Parts: sequence; structure tokens; C-alpha cells
Amino acid sequence: MILVPENNSRWQLLTPRNVAVRHLWGWGYSIQKILAASEPKPRESSTLVIASDYGGEHRSATHLMYCYLLVGGGMQHWLSSTKAARAHLVDSRRMAYKRLDDQARQNALVPFLRAAAGLDGHLVAIAVDKKKKWLSSQPGVADPMLRELNLKAHWNARALESMLRKVHFMALLLSLWSRPYSNLTWITDQDEFVANDLRHDDALMAAARFSSFYIDHPMGIFRLNTTGQDRDARDFEDLCAIPDLAAGMLSDVSSRLSSRNLEDGLLRLKSELPLKAEIIADWFWDNRMPLRKTLISMDVQGPKFGVRKVSTLAQEPEQASAAQKDSQQIESF
Repeated sequence: MILVPENNSRWQLLTPRNVAVRHLWGWGYSIQKILAASEPKPRESSTLVIASDYGGEHRSATHLMYCYLLVGGGMQHWLSSTKAARAHLVDSRRMAYKRLDDQARQNALVPFLRAAAGLDGHLVAIAVDKKKKWLSSQPGVADPMLRELNLKAHWNARALESMLRKVHFMALLLSLWSRPYSNLTWITDQDEFVANDLRHDDALMAAARFSSFYIDHPMGIFRLNTTGQDRDARDFEDLCAIPDLAAGMLSDVSSRLSSRNLEDGLLRLKSELPLKAEIIADWFWDNRMPLRKTLISMDVQGPKFGVRKVSTLAQEPEQASAAQKDSQQIESF
């Protein structure tokens, strides 16, 4: 008989499948360990919502950003709380980082972040060094993976890698925080990996397959929606705006990293952030709110790469010493 730990951490057990998955994607186990240290137990709710957005595509950014907000409850409170922010957006504009040059959105930013702070959820940001070209797949394996996953749309190797990263990161979150028969709704921005019906169906199929690599309990209903499917109510857009703001801020951080970045687990910048990024960064690294937030950085180091938690942007000596205590030891592959 296999004894299951009290926190249901079946992903830690040395089962044949777990060993095989860690051999293929050892970085995934590192991400699981980092996140489990901050939230070790599955969510009590039988209904989970994940909202995601991405960033870092511009040339000056050193990392691609993958941001996921997992919420297990409190959605009704969230919907009512966003009314204060929506009052500034009388024409139903979307809250988005790239559009914060607009005065109405600037006025709505702090009320919006204040409402998000009360969510019973976890905002996970994963920054992947652009020098790491392959993570969830490998060059030359696109056609076999398409057949193995039973995908129907046209995917070149790069597009397949991009899609698989996004579903892979989502599967890791489920491995930690889902319970048996949990229903999941995954809401994503209108990204290329869900650009049409065939790609949408493929992404849903791949998400289910990758989740099965990490989860051995049965799941309930699994939905994949985009922000374009809720244009009237804008509930999907408001929820995805949280990872959108985080991804935008972190992309601006990425384009300003100094050469001494992460020497001691700290993000160091060579130039000041825009005001909008400073506001969101202060909110992101504030741990005095119900919403938990974690940044994980995956950085190339010669022929290998490392995975670590980044605790703060603080640069003051007293803040730096505190952050060093929280920094995760780097793991290389």
C-alpha cells in the first residue's frame, strides 16, 4: 500500500510515472517544489479558475513571461469589488498594461489592484530566459508529438513549443492545487495558440494530456475559454487583466536588468521603471494580502539552466538581506 502524504503531495512520490516525467522535464519538479513551499495543500474548492496572459515578446526583454492566476473561490466578491475600478472605465474599456497611457485606465489601476488583492488565489509568473529555446519539446520532434497528442491544426516546431509551454505550466499548477473531480475553467487571452477553432481544440487536448502526466486523480469538467467569448460582461477580460498587468510589469523589468542580476537572488535594474510598472511591482511583491504571488525565473547558465524563486526587486541593503533568506537555491539541469 502506498501512503499518501497528508498534504496530498502525490507529485512527490517516487512512482514510475513521476520518475519518468522528472527525467523528461526536471525543471517542472523544481517549479512544483518552489510553489508548494508557499502553498502546500490543494484548494478546498471543487471549482478552479485559471486566467493567463503572456509577455516579453518585444526585443529588449530578456525573458518571456507566462503569468497564471489560479482562483479557488471568492469570485462573487471579486466581481462586486471591480465595480469601483469599472466606474473609471465608463466606455467598457479593457484594463491592459499596454494601454495604461490612457488617463481613465490610470485612474482605474489602483482600485483594480486593490480588488485583485482580495482574491483567494495565487498569481504565478514564470520568466523564461529567451536563450532557452526548447523547454516542453525538442527540435525535430514536432511531427511525432503531433501524432502522439492527436493534434489536428498546423503547428510548426516553434508554434508547438510555445503552445506546449503554456499548457505545461498550467498542468503543473493543477498538480499542486486540484482535488479529485475538480472542475476547471482556463481563461486565456486571445493568443496565437487559440487563434482558431482547430488550435483551440488542440490546446484543450494538449492541456488534458499534459495534466495527465502529473495528476493521477480523476478531474471533472475542463473548459478552455478566451477573453473573446465574454465581450459583453467583460468578466473574462477583467480576470485576465491581472496576469496581463503582471506580465507587462515583468517585461519592463526584464528589459532593464543589470549585468549583476540575480547574483544573490535579487532582481537588479540598470534603469528606473515607468511609473505604472513601479505601482504594479510594489503590489506584486506586497505579501500582506490574501492573494499570493510568486515569480519563478528560469535562466540559462552556460550549457545548463537554473530555476529559482525571485523574492523581491528591493535594492536597499536591509531589504536585500531579508530577500536572500527567502531565495531558493538554484537547481541546474
